[in-house]
Amino acid sequence: MRSILAIFLLAGLLFGAIDTEPSVFPQDDESMIEEPFAATPSEQLIYPSLESLPKKIYVGQIFAVTLKVTSLERNRPFDVALEDGRGVTLIQEPAIMEPKAISRFTYYFKATDSNIRLPDFVVSYIDKPQIEYRAEGRSLKAVRLNPPKEFCNVLAQNLELVNYQASSYTADSNIVALQLKIRYGNFSDFKLPDSQNQGIDSYSGDLNGTTLFYYAVYPAELEKITFSYFNLEKNRYEKFHIPIIVKRSSVSTQSNLDPQASEFTKFKIAATGLLILLWLILWITKKRWVYPILIVLAAGYLVTYLIPLKNVCIKPNSRLYLLPTPQSTPFMTLYEQSVAKEMNRNDNYKKIQLSNYLFNR
Repeated sequence: MRSILAIFLLAGLLFGAIDTEPSVFPQDDESMIEEPFAATPSEQLIYPSLESLPKKIYVGQIFAVTLKVTSLERNRPFDVALEDGRGVTLIQEPAIMEPKAISRFTYYFKATDSNIRLPDFVVSYIDKPQIEYRAEGRSLKAVRLNPPKEFCNVLAQNLELVNYQASSYTADSNIVALQLKIRYGNFSDFKLPDSQNQGIDSYSGDLNGTTLFYYAVYPAELEKITFSYFNLEKNRYEKFHIPIIVKRSSVSTQSNLDPQASEFTKFKIAATGLLILLWLILWITKKRWVYPILIVLAAGYLVTYLIPLKNVCIKPNSRLYLLPTPQSTPFMTLYEQSVAKEMNRNDNYKKIQLSNYLFNR
């Protein structure tokens, strides 16, 4: 009995202590204790990844990287941003990003260093740019070439010399114009060795096929230009030899910089004069009507060479261009009013011959 009574007394003391303990919760019959909220992770809607990485890269090479984007909301437009690249320069990115379930976009980069880290490709829906999906960039190694001295700095899948022409430029120099077709190459780095003055005149097309017009000035005594490029498909250097044969006859508006100084032109003038004299004698002796016609035609041909070039006045601050095209590179600016010889016309362009005074000032 004593043990049972002791148990009841102990239980009473315990319950009493619990009842007198102040509560940390509000004393409200309707109050409830809220469970902590567990945030559900957001569903991934875009899965970007990199494909078609090149196996071998050279410093200076233009190479392609393909980004694959899988979007669970196929018609929802998205955007791609590039972040934190090293050793590469973006050359061309996709012009259109049409939303699809699975899309592939090709980016073209130029390797500027041997240690490359491709940028991160960050994809986000246009209506929610704060939610980003990232394809981490890769680290790549680029091989640095040890080129020959005639290397023109171009690495391409193919380079084709379409046409070239050399013309007299000044009394002691010639100008050479090249037309090149370059496929997937760093054409903007093209440079010919040992030229006094050179540059890109204009270009057209895209990376798949770029047509490049290039000019270079060389000493008049130089007889041949040699340059090479690195063929990426054949993995070797390919060399070009261009003989400098100055054409002084009137061929096009891009040549004939000094037509009246040509010895061949002088020979044609003399030969035409002899023919006119011969036909005149035959006309007097044989009295045939065909000779006067031949004399008139030959005389008209002769006049085109004997008429002196017309002077044109060049306004101050006028820009001179090498070729008669809107994309042509400015050659020089004449800041003062000048006088030059007009040699030819092509639409809104005039081809002129500058005096040595303008070059030597």
